[in-house]
Amino acid sequence: MKNLKVLVLSLFCLLLASWAYADNVFTEDLSLNPPLDTLAVDSEGDELEEMDDLDARAAQLPECLAGLFAHDTLILGCDMELLPNKIIVRTKDGDVVYKLAPQFMFGDSTLFTHHPADSLYRHIWTDERVNPYGNLFDSLREDVHIPMAGFVLPAPGYVTSPFGWRRYRMHKGTDIKVQIGDSIRSAWSGQVRIVGWDPRGYGYYVVLRHDNGLETIYGHLSRPLVDEYERVPAGYVIGLGGNTGRSTGSHLHLEIRYLGEAVNPANVIDFTTGKLKNDQEYVIGIKAMKQARAEQAAMKYHKVKSGDTLSGIAKRYGTTVRKLCQLNKIKETKVLQIGQKIRVR
Repeated sequence: MKNLKVLVLSLFCLLLASWAYADNVFTEDLSLNPPLDTLAVDSEGDELEEMDDLDARAAQLPECLAGLFAHDTLILGCDMELLPNKIIVRTKDGDVVYKLAPQFMFGDSTLFTHHPADSLYRHIWTDERVNPYGNLFDSLREDVHIPMAGFVLPAPGYVTSPFGWRRYRMHKGTDIKVQIGDSIRSAWSGQVRIVGWDPRGYGYYVVLRHDNGLETIYGHLSRPLVDEYERVPAGYVIGLGGNTGRSTGSHLHLEIRYLGEAVNPANVIDFTTGKLKNDQEYVIGIKAMKQARAEQAAMKYHKVKSGDTLSGIAKRYGTTVRKLCQLNKIKETKVLQIGQKIRVR
């Protein structure tokens, strides 16, 4: 481990030295976690074109990191805690050649072996799936009390689409209006489990496992700003708002999950005030959530074919036209379209 630390530190010093000679490197110090909001772009669907669109500034080597050059190596004489929270090295043309946090540079193996709420999640940690937890939630028998201390609102904005059913699919989060480039912050302290890309769903997204046992998902980002395994404090800027993936306008898709099971964010957060509904704890009612999930699983839909009518569909499934209209929020005079899905249970 000692040799690994020396090797990684040497690489870091070599890159800093190249910055000093070529004057083509910028560092972004997020130690104070400033906002990274950018100017509005031409339209809602536009993507940020280059890193210059971030509110990042050229920075000189701070005095606390001053050292001596020996050929191509910069020797620093400072305490580790004086290093910036993250080092980003890029060339003048915008190519990122190095981005790493000190916790990675110095070979902190605990990042890869010790995760938040690890025993609760049965030591399951993967970047391959949003919900890899199988039936862990089903094994719960009693209500769960989640501590809420340290919460930071991920993004100020009004709700554009709530948690719940959208016709025949479940919307497992709350959509919050943001502009492309707005700062998206971590709700609680924790560790990054996934930095991913889902072209038909989340777009660019980040999944965080928090110290209190919850997981949060931040979808449709224009740019993630964290790395997998990275530890982040509450309120840390983990990405920029966007319009990527399955999205018709710039917004943040925010999910809160426990052992993979989606929790309605509006039960936890008052989005009109930006504060928690209970800043002490949130109680997950296991029986109620299991019952709601069972009702969802029992839902059944009929795909309309040529010649189908509401009365014919009702007769086929042993129900009434009135019940079908209530389930689908339609009138009895509704003209059915071929391919349309009608909920029958």
